Amino acid sequence: MHQPQPAVRYLALLPVEIWALCWSVCSLRQQRRLSLVCKLFRSITLPFLFKHLSFNAGVDFYVSCMDKEARIRRLRSMHRIAVRLEKLAESPLALAPFVQSWTVALGYQEQYKIDTTGVSEALHTRIFQTFGKMLTLCHNLSTVHLKRLKIDTMLLSTVLSLPKLQHLTLETRELTIIDTGGVLPKHTKLQSLDLSHDYLLREGFTEIDLPILAHLTLQFVKEHETFFQHVERFPRLETLTVNSIQNSDFPVIKSNSLPILRALTGPSTMIISLAPNRPITRASIGSSSIQSLSQSCAALSRSSVPLRALDLPYVHFLPRILPWQSNAHGINSMHEFLTEITALLPELTELILKLPNPRMGRCGGCFSGIDIVSEPLGVDELPILCDDTAFDDLPEQEISDDEGDASDSGTNITITISVDNLPDTELKVESWTHQSFLQQISPTCLPLPRNVEILHLQASWVDNPLPLAVQERALKSLITAYPTLQEIQLALLNSTWRRIGRSESVWRAVSND
Repeated sequence: MHQPQPAVRYLALLPVEIWALCWSVCSLRQQRRLSLVCKLFRSITLPFLFKHLSFNAGVDFYVSCMDKEARIRRLRSMHRIAVRLEKLAESPLALAPFVQSWTVALGYQEQYKIDTTGVSEALHTRIFQTFGKMLTLCHNLSTVHLKRLKIDTMLLSTVLSLPKLQHLTLETRELTIIDTGGVLPKHTKLQSLDLSHDYLLREGFTEIDLPILAHLTLQFVKEHETFFQHVERFPRLETLTVNSIQNSDFPVIKSNSLPILRALTGPSTMIISLAPNRPITRASIGSSSIQSLSQSCAALSRSSVPLRALDLPYVHFLPRILPWQSNAHGINSMHEFLTEITALLPELTELILKLPNPRMGRCGGCFSGIDIVSEPLGVDELPILCDDTAFDDLPEQEISDDEGDASDSGTNITITISVDNLPDTELKVESWTHQSFLQQISPTCLPLPRNVEILHLQASWVDNPLPLAVQERALKSLITAYPTLQEIQLALLNSTWRRIGRSESVWRAVSND
């Protein structure tokens, strides 16, 4: 009689470390499925599943435009978030140590109402309180992103007191710092700080020592003189990003401050002031005139090391293309500007050039705004919110195990560029478009630094997909003139051509989505 074979003890075949290495390359959905296989796989995958947490319980402007069904879905979503957080808080010793980054969006409840009975406000309070409780238990948190929260002294103190905190982002319009006798820590090991407004830096970090802060980002600066006094307190600052400064005048910065600053993003006035005599290798210039751009590039040429990467804005160095102007007029202006940049910054290896919008200045219609405002849900319209059944009817997108084909975000097209095998078809284009611009690309009209490796020709928008023949023609011209090129983006923000192999003439289009 045939004897049944004993079951293979597959768990004993490999050490736990090998299983963990295998599951580390899986997607989150795959890891979630693996966590249901057995206790061992669950213990291995939990650190991956809880490493990065995020939730959005925000109630913003668009809630006032939702229909009743959408408002009900929002309430149910907030309820599930509350229950999940409380379940997480019930076993903090088991799960909290796994959390390394947390992104939280709550919104401002008092302005936009989902219902008339206060259910949404109660859920908001429940979520906020549970989050605050969990935050104190997540001792391995290194990255925290708080969006649209009311931040007070105690919350900021809790966040800054996290022992392993390195990266903090605060996107809020409400910060209330009360003198409570030294609640805020005097010292923190933050390496990067991203704030929505300079008053957050003034009010929240004036008395806090940030000795190793390397990356500082400000979305908006109003009190620029005070702001740059704060900046001088950060001797280890390596990158500084300021998206907007209210005052165009720029204060004088001490020549010996920010000695290791290497990357700058901001308006021309900031670039001109900070670039000279500092080791700037990367720069991104905000919107400015052709004169300011030239001055910025001149300032960057006086940095203590060669500039390697430059990101230019959508600005006016190309003349507005009007119906009575020829395409060549715009190309010639670009030629003059790039010739100047190449002369000033000959060591550039990466250049991002934003093409002007051909419809800029034209009125294609008007925006009337959203004028449909739904009434808040009444008592009879509220859903039944029970913690025990919160996950009984989950939306399909939350429980589906379907995953997109990996090829969707990988290889799209592979072509071999040869100077002899490309089509010479001329496409008739009556108006100035990105397609017509790419057709006219040649070394004589687009002078680039001799050792350029990365070139992005970005467009604010493109009406239609660019024909492959047009892209091939542009690639041919650029690659022939600049053999060091390794990556080229042709107007489409979500698609980039990359060279396969250093000595090969094969290029592959990959999606960045």
